[in-house]
Amino acid sequence: MGQHQEVWLYGAGGNSICALINGSVGWLIYLRYNGDIGFCSRNPDYTGDPDAEIGYILANGQQDWYPASWAVSRQQVLDALDYFRANEKPSPNITWYNDSGDGSCI
Repeated sequence: MGQHQEVWLYGAGGNSICALINGSVGWLIYLRYNGDIGFCSRNPDYTGDPDAEIGYILANGQQDWYPASWAVSRQQVLDALDYFRANEKPSPNITWYNDSGDGSCI
């Protein structure tokens, strides 16, 4: 894997997971269905600057910036992708935040 990577995996039930990786860290989003606002990763152990951001390069070359507090280790990202491949569900080892605000939990 290179420094920057965008990985999408799709489940048979219409759900999906995306990982954006920048070096030793990454960010995850889990979508329950097409059009879902979804859930994204949070790092409960983050103690850095609350305004810090990390840039990720998408597959189309676009650069997006997300809060550093949303990033988890590259290994956690890879493990979460493996979990999704095996179970078609989001990893219970990631702290997920419900961006849709619909009250659902993972």
